[in-house]
Amino acid sequence: MKVEYGKTGTCFYLVGLILVGIFLPTSKFGLSVSQFYLLALWFLLGINMRKITFQSFFKGIWYNVKTRFNDFIHNKIAVAMVSMYLLHFVGLLYTSDFNYALKDLRIKLPLLVFPLILSSMKPLNRKQFDTVIWFFISSVFLVTILGFVKYVRRDFIDIRELSVFVSHIRVSLCIVFSIFTLGYFLVKRNYNSIVKVVIVFLILWFSWQIVIWESFVGIVIMAFLCLTLLAVSVMRSRNRIVKISMAVVLVVVLSVLIYVPYNIITGYRNPAKIDVAQLDTHTKLGNPYVFDTVGYRIEDGRYVGVYLSKEEMMSAWNERSSKKINSIYDEGYGSLVRYLTSKDLRKDAEGVSQLTDDDIKNIENGIANYNYIANPGLKTRILKIMVAYDNYNNGGDANGSSVFQRVEFIKASLDIIKENPLVGVGTGDISNAFDDYYERTDSKLTEENRLRSHNQYLAITVAFGVLGLVWFLFALLYPVAADKRNRNYLYVIFLLIMMLSMFTEDTLETQIGVTLFAFFNSFLVFGNGNIPSKDKDTPNFAS
Repeated sequence: MKVEYGKTGTCFYLVGLILVGIFLPTSKFGLSVSQFYLLALWFLLGINMRKITFQSFFKGIWYNVKTRFNDFIHNKIAVAMVSMYLLHFVGLLYTSDFNYALKDLRIKLPLLVFPLILSSMKPLNRKQFDTVIWFFISSVFLVTILGFVKYVRRDFIDIRELSVFVSHIRVSLCIVFSIFTLGYFLVKRNYNSIVKVVIVFLILWFSWQIVIWESFVGIVIMAFLCLTLLAVSVMRSRNRIVKISMAVVLVVVLSVLIYVPYNIITGYRNPAKIDVAQLDTHTKLGNPYVFDTVGYRIEDGRYVGVYLSKEEMMSAWNERSSKKINSIYDEGYGSLVRYLTSKDLRKDAEGVSQLTDDDIKNIENGIANYNYIANPGLKTRILKIMVAYDNYNNGGDANGSSVFQRVEFIKASLDIIKENPLVGVGTGDISNAFDDYYERTDSKLTEENRLRSHNQYLAITVAFGVLGLVWFLFALLYPVAADKRNRNYLYVIFLLIMMLSMFTEDTLETQIGVTLFAFFNSFLVFGNGNIPSKDKDTPNFAS
């Protein structure tokens, strides 16, 4: 039995949900405030404020708490969702670092708050439901606009800075979810032509932004979901012509997704052959060139070790920059050589003279490749990974590479799990467990890069063991397994995005990540009261 709170109360509740949607890609503080606001409504909505007395006020609160908690406790799906949070309480029984454990419990409060609130409040109608999502999408759009301004102005050192408010990884998940939600609205909502044009624009805009942001996780998830939807369409279609057409599209898309990375990698691995005997031996200033004919490191499909006049290049650099290069081996030296190579310039005084003032600033800021700033995108991202692979493969150095640092994080996680397979190390000891591992193995990772799993499934297993992982997966999948109504397009898409992201990110270990998951995981299940079990407007993946 839901507590009645009328149209005014519904408006207050709707505002709270809208605020969460707005703040998800923009503000940690705003998210905290909006959650406290919703919690206050959970206590207060339904109390008759016109005839309020001190006694009736507290009686009203007690009635609300009792009734709403009763609604929650009798909702098996909501209880299963909250059990993710309860798992962390169980981990307190054998943890030693309670300070870290309490911090972890505070960060993950959304896992408790949103299922509790949304399952015991009245569902929204379709218009209200869509309004919340549209405000969320609008907020994501604003973030991408601000990021695009930085992109156009080249006002960034690292491409991740295009996300101006919160982690670019979390925002990329918001972007991907927005793309597939907009696609659903385009097909299933009866919008006029102008709105449909806006939706198409937003889909194209967000897809482009994912590429510009070099969000490898976002690109992979988007590609996987597109292929999955195409495959489902092929299997479910009863029209032979449509079936064949979709199959052709599927093959074409899959071929492009394979060919493009293959072509980029092949170009990187197979630069144009050179004959050292045919190359200039001296600079225009008369200094001899050195040619690396052994290592032949590659940058953007070009050999780094050709046309290298170290002393001349360093002298020319020191005349143009206040950040001097004055040692045989220097990080700045390496960045300079790579940057010149990426611009197809010789590593001598002439090459340095052709660098612009912006180029000089880029190198001073540690940017080792012209294209990292000038041409961010899928190709640049793949080339970054290839450079990092060569470094990691040759010397085991994963520092500076998000991909190969993750390889080291996985190694650490698996080693810790082997030592504590059944119940893990506990809620508060996960950070200490990783620190101990890196110390005793003399890890090559620098101190600032000695991080945790960056894989949610491994993070759960490290903390709570195999039993905890089983518990977590049950709570994650139970809403879909328990009720066919939850096998609708929006919820399944969202769940797939989250589950895929958890392979490369410990999504639930940060405020934005856990709030994004907890909010939509609850909102898409409990927030829409207009989804009957056989709603033709909602594709059911159980069919």
